[in-house]
Amino acid sequence: MSVKVAFIGTSWASRVQIPAFQTVGFEVVGVAGTDSANTARVAKKHDVAFHTTDWRDLLDLPCQLLVVSSPPAYHKEQSIATLTAGKHLLCEKPLALHQGEAQEMVAAAAANPEQLSLVDHELRFTPARLKAKELLAKGVLGDILIITARVATNFRIDPTVPWSWWSDASQGGGILAALGSHVVDGVRWLLSGLGLGDLKVCGSVLGRTYDEREAPGGTVFPVTADDIASVTFRCGRAVGTMLVHGASLDDPIDLLTIRGTEGTLVIDRSLKLYYGKRDGVLKEYLTPLPTFVPNRFRASGFAAGTVLLAKAIKGYLEDGNAAALTPAASLADGLAVQIILDEIRRQAADDVTPQTPR
Repeated sequence: MSVKVAFIGTSWASRVQIPAFQTVGFEVVGVAGTDSANTARVAKKHDVAFHTTDWRDLLDLPCQLLVVSSPPAYHKEQSIATLTAGKHLLCEKPLALHQGEAQEMVAAAAANPEQLSLVDHELRFTPARLKAKELLAKGVLGDILIITARVATNFRIDPTVPWSWWSDASQGGGILAALGSHVVDGVRWLLSGLGLGDLKVCGSVLGRTYDEREAPGGTVFPVTADDIASVTFRCGRAVGTMLVHGASLDDPIDLLTIRGTEGTLVIDRSLKLYYGKRDGVLKEYLTPLPTFVPNRFRASGFAAGTVLLAKAIKGYLEDGNAAALTPAASLADGLAVQIILDEIRRQAADDVTPQTPR
């Protein structure tokens, strides 16, 4: 009997998640979206028999897993309903709009312990990250001193990009939620178990590329979500910085660097891991993707990670292989990240200064 899954969402779900889950053998039995015509197109594109504009219809489908891939404003209601309906849950990040919602979701997961309740931090499953965590656990870097994370994309620099929920803070939009959440989770996960304590926010500044954007149809709306996030933090004695933005005029950047008294680790956007001993040069530490990851997923850590996460979930649902899900992020992890995101926003509340490039 095939393992069946349904998806709430037609954007990231259509571009990456549905084909990734199909690649590893899931049967996608349903998809829900807000636009009827677009949802029908997505269903046809991926050969999904059932589509709907009411996500609650998916709760009645004969599937084991439901993926919540909608905007953050809907995560709490949809995730709790999924768990209550007796289905396993994979929820997109960030977990919710704020800590209070995330706490309700964690409580729902605790009330349904027989079901998976995971957050989609798929980068944890990439070989480079797994090997980096293994090396850190072995203490190859000595005492951790410096953590730097830089993520630069160009998808917010174009003024003609239309207004959507992505520009609306009340719906969970913004670069901090979308990409900063991955950085925060990655740092917390990689350093967990090293006795450093949790990430502590020391200062933050949020910014926007433009004050307003035009929505489809011609109405102009103010931009209330962030396009730029700069954060300083501590993990124990280690000092960290994070700069995440969508205002790049150059090639994309995604670099995570961890420096210690005895060496350095670097993970880049091409899924490569570099390791250098003290007084040595950085050398690539080979971490190839498994052969079952198709070429079309290999250019993106998020896409490749989604295939690997889907494979792990399938192994658990089919064979009870809990070890395959060891790297997975729980809803409790999602809550911890949410608390940090809330603190970043709190500290930056008086510093959101829109800057229009000239």
